[in-house]
Amino acid sequence: MKRSIIYRALLLAMFCAAAIEGIAQQTDATTTTVTNATGTISQLNYGSDGEVAGFLVSTNILLLFPAQICGGLSGLGAVGNSIAYSGTSVTTSSGFQTVVVTSFTNDTTKATYTAPTSNSSTAYSPTSGTVKQLNYANGGAIDGFLFTPSGSASAIFVTTGPYGTASLSTLLTVGATVSVTGTTSPSMGACSATSAIEVVNASSLTIGSQTVVFAGGGYGGGGRGFGGGPGGHH
Repeated sequence: MKRSIIYRALLLAMFCAAAIEGIAQQTDATTTTVTNATGTISQLNYGSDGEVAGFLVSTNILLLFPAQICGGLSGLGAVGNSIAYSGTSVTTSSGFQTVVVTSFTNDTTKATYTAPTSNSSTAYSPTSGTVKQLNYANGGAIDGFLFTPSGSASAIFVTTGPYGTASLSTLLTVGATVSVTGTTSPSMGACSATSAIEVVNASSLTIGSQTVVFAGGGYGGGGRGFGGGPGGHH
């Protein structure tokens, strides 16, 4: 699991919101709410990275999905599948519709999708647990870890960001007990195999007697978190 997974989930949500806002600002665009519309997938639509980014329904309806889908969007549908969907639609004077999907059902394969109801961050209170696996960025720097909270059998992903990895490499080890504080939000998703797992954007870690503070949080705040500056390694 690479940090690009976290970035991709965040960027995807931002992209969909920006796409709808940009189209809606056109003078000839009309925004409506679509509820339980039906149709047939006529084409897979691809993003700049070559991955499936949406579905074309008929010849003029593009469906976009605002959250990470584990296993890829192609797992939700294929050309010829009959579907039902709800969401926010923006229609231009040409008749082309762009729909950011809030719910989706594939009547052919029975696959379903429901978008997060909110992207607002919530506090992740100090939680103690065990490091299950270290995560690495390009070049071998530690940028997060799989973490199993005490009393839970389910692992979560803690993202720490790219700063101060030299300090982390001396403190974080598999099996170590760590206390994690940070934030989480529905738009921050990661994948393990084909299942979604919770992601926590760390604001601080306590490892033994050492506390590491990330200014503004690991990825979300963009702060520089270690050595020589505010929020450094204490």
